[in-house]
This record gives sequence, C-alpha cells and structure tokens, in this order.
Amino acid sequence: MGLNKGFDVNFLGEEHPIPFPRLREDIAQTALEGGRVFPFTHFSIVMNKARKFAVYGANNTDVNLDLRLRRCNDWHLDNRIGEENQVGNWLYAGGNEDLWDRGHLVRRDDVGWGEEAEGRDADCDSFCFANIAPQHKEFHHTEWGEIEKWIIEKTKSKNKKLSIFTGPIFTDNDREYCGFRKPLGCGIHIPAGFWKVAFYIGNDEQLHSAAFKILQDDFWRNGVDFHHASGPLSLLARMDILTKYQVPLTSITEVTGLEFEDHLYETNPLFFEASDFTERMNIITPEIHMIRGPADLILDRS
Repeated sequence: MGLNKGFDVNFLGEEHPIPFPRLREDIAQTALEGGRVFPFTHFSIVMNKARKFAVYGANNTDVNLDLRLRRCNDWHLDNRIGEENQVGNWLYAGGNEDLWDRGHLVRRDDVGWGEEAEGRDADCDSFCFANIAPQHKEFHHTEWGEIEKWIIEKTKSKNKKLSIFTGPIFTDNDREYCGFRKPLGCGIHIPAGFWKVAFYIGNDEQLHSAAFKILQDDFWRNGVDFHHASGPLSLLARMDILTKYQVPLTSITEVTGLEFEDHLYETNPLFFEASDFTERMNIITPEIHMIRGPADLILDRS
C-alpha cells in the first residue's frame, strides 16, 4: 500500500492551492495528536481520538484517469494510527441484519485513478478503518456518492479534477452503538450525518466549490428545544433524514469546527448571511437546498 502520497494541496494548480482546514480549538483538543494528518494514496485523514472515527478525509480525484478497479476488500487497521484509536470490524459483525454498515468516508471510486499500481494502492488504502464510519444501510440509496459526478457533468469541468473534503457530523447527543444486539457501554456513537465539500476549476478558469450535508440518524434530536436552539443544532434542525442538501461552506464550518482559508468561502455560490441581494431575491439564509439530482445543484450565480 502507498501510505505516502496523501492529499495534494496543489492538485488543482499552484495558483489555486486548497490547504488543509484549521481545527477550531475544541476540535483540536479531541483530535489525535493535535490534528496530525495521516497520508494515504491520493487521500489523507485526520482522526478524532474521542470518537475513534475521522474528523475529516481529504482526497484528490482525476476522472480522466479513473481505472474502475475491482474492490480490494482488504479491511484493515492502520498501525500508525493505532488500534486503540480506530473502530474495527467488531462493530459491524451483525451483517445484513444490522441497521449500520461499514461506510467509506473518502470514496474508493474517487481515489482509484492513475497508474494501475498506484490506483490499486489507493483502492486498498481506502478500506482502512480510519476511513470507515457506520452508515445507515439505506445510505447508498441516497446517491450521496454521485454528487461529485453530477458536479463534473453540470459544469463541464475542463480538467475533470476535484479536491474533496468529507467527514462525519458529530453532536453531543449521538446514539451509542456497540454492535448488533450487543449491550451498550462501549462508548462508540453513530455519527448524526455526513458532509462534503468539492473544489474544482470551472470553464472560467476560476476556483469554485459546492458543499453538502446529509443526516442519517435523528437520535440527537432527543431533548433538544429547537425553539431556542442556536449554532450547529439550528443548522441541522431544517434537515430530513437520508436527504441530501446543498449548503454554504460556512455552514460546514459551523457544524464541524473546520476553518478553511478565508478566500475559499468566496468560491461557494450559496449565502450564509443576509445581504441586499438575498433580501431582494427573497432568499432565506443560511441557504439550504434539497438535492434530488444534478438539475438541483446551484453552482453559479454570476
């Protein structure tokens, strides 16, 4: 396996670098080794030592070099991260009867590109449990994994390259889960949902982005007074379960505590705060748009 060719911040061109996001202070305190970036082939991972899942994954995708590889299926732990900081196969032993399945954060289809040996390394790397989180068994029906393809199809992106960040949505009230029909007490909690941000170069040669969220569990809503909820919880309250939404990049920061470079927020077409334009166009902010297919994407407001 590669393990030394992680996320390339200059993948979209040296004039359009996409640095790793900064971790808000409270997120850095729960991150493994203060937010150390662990490189894999074509992607990198930052781990949450408290939750034992990733804070986020970052990957580069070149659709022109896609190899369409057979699944490696080599589920494994990463020795650098440590067994004690990852959730292994024991959580998913319920098989088809289980409501929760092993789900990739960084998609194997997004990293299996390049020279054949390189692509196979990336595919196998993606089966590391550092890149896995429990996903609802109906999750694949949401077409969450199709969004990147839809962006490229709709924008007619010149180079068909994407730099993508993705990860779980955690709340303080997530469902504890210790395996199918197993007693509680293990301290592992199901992520409330997931998020992703895709950066790409449009036909105008400028950097653009699109950001998305999806919820998979509503257990976290128990005991929440949504009439007085503020901050991250208020940004989740308007979402239905297993439904894709396009959101402003700032909404991702508010929910995750990941802070991107200031200029990257300007690449996103959706509005987080009200302005003369939003008031004139009767746009409710922060924006949140349900995505059923590529026609629903909002990628340009020029």
